[in-house]
Amino acid sequence: MFNSLDLIHILENSNFNGVAWGVVCILFYLCVYFLIIYFRAKDRFYLFYSIYAFVNAINILKYLKNVFFEEFISNYIIFFHHLHFPLQFISYIFFSLFLLEILPFNKRHPLFYKRVYQMVYLLSIIFVLFVIGRYLFDGYYILRGFYFYFIIPLGFFITVYSFLLILKMNDSVKYYILLGMFIISTAAFILAILTFGKGIEAINKYYSIFYISLLVENLLFTYALSIKQREAYLEKVHVQKKYLNQLKENERIKTEQNIKLENELAKKEKELNLVAKKAEEERVAKLKSEFENEIQALHLASLQSQMNPHFIFNALNSIKVFLIENDKEKAVYYLNKFSKLIRKILESSRVESHSLEEELEIITLYHSIENIRFDECIQFTIQKDPNVLISSIKVPPLLLQPFVENAIWHGLMLSKKDKKIIIKVYEENGTVKLCVMDNGIGREKSMELKNKKTYKKDSVGLKMTLERLSFFNKKQNLYYSFYFIDLINDDGNPAGTEVCFTFD
Repeated sequence: MFNSLDLIHILENSNFNGVAWGVVCILFYLCVYFLIIYFRAKDRFYLFYSIYAFVNAINILKYLKNVFFEEFISNYIIFFHHLHFPLQFISYIFFSLFLLEILPFNKRHPLFYKRVYQMVYLLSIIFVLFVIGRYLFDGYYILRGFYFYFIIPLGFFITVYSFLLILKMNDSVKYYILLGMFIISTAAFILAILTFGKGIEAINKYYSIFYISLLVENLLFTYALSIKQREAYLEKVHVQKKYLNQLKENERIKTEQNIKLENELAKKEKELNLVAKKAEEERVAKLKSEFENEIQALHLASLQSQMNPHFIFNALNSIKVFLIENDKEKAVYYLNKFSKLIRKILESSRVESHSLEEELEIITLYHSIENIRFDECIQFTIQKDPNVLISSIKVPPLLLQPFVENAIWHGLMLSKKDKKIIIKVYEENGTVKLCVMDNGIGREKSMELKNKKTYKKDSVGLKMTLERLSFFNKKQNLYYSFYFIDLINDDGNPAGTEVCFTFD
């Protein structure tokens, strides 16, 4: 009958009876499983945990007996012994990075998060140099001393400090992480005491303590990762519902506008048919031409009416934070600016065009509203050539707003540099030009970040602007156009985006 003595015997011979081999198989399975999840979810803690499990599995191989690859291990046992310290170092490194990523260190303790990453890079370089030195000038004892007297004490200090920081965090997985850390640390301490100064027999006898603690730790960490997967799924469902609701609202607005436009078109068609019955061919051709112009005007007005709610909605989001925080002084100040902005937008919605001077006034007000959410950190400059009469140049209302909006939200928002937007108005070869330049992350990087998102949406503002400009050119017999320039610095890296308009 199976008893406790049999269990002790099994554990003491774990390196010979397949227990250790089972632990290795589990670790390899976890490595592959979470590596696959990483490629799907792109969260780095999955990758770090996968590497951590893989390194632990490799480090156990040299202790295994009675396995099909025992002869291979025996032939290269010196190589595996040489890997011992590097593998333990790599294990500590990726365990630390796993903790940094799965828990909100970057939000709660950003300085600690940054310093640990810097320390990881520095220690990795030093350790690699010592490993190389081991073979160049027999620096084994230097490597061993560096590991025992520097890496382990430093790792202990960081672990204790991290433990205290984690206790203060409000995160769903922190207790599983803390319990796993405590179990593996306690087991390592007990194993060190039992095997200190003893030979391989003691290691074989007591190493089951490490195997059991490693399995329990990985069980806890796997459960913590499953919680993170669940949270990501719930967040995905929430975003999907929000996105679907927004689509329904957009569809409703679009349907209402289309019905209104169709009614207008039907009315004009009826008028045209009544006139066409009584007029001669030449008269009918002339009326058709006028009718086409009216359709273009209605289409332009329809596009503009779609653009104004889009613009007002974004502006309201910029000011609502002061109303929520009950900051009356700032709320009144920006409400005054907002009311002036709305008045100009409403005035512009009644006309097909206004002066470039009025357009720049609206953009200046728009920037002041948007800059609220950036703590006034966006420098906004308008440089005008005094020889250019901007009051005489007619443009469609809100022509520049989508480009300034894109510069802020897709270029400057993710930039860590001093944020700048410069608008230049000048004359070149008899043609007036206007350029909107930002020093953000650039269109290529912005598109790369956009493609990584689960849900993507087209730039409605820019599409509407292109269509409005096309109708405006046709109606006014003009050749206004714009083009993009991707700015780069001296090192060949993206340095922002420039949009240039030609008013010809």
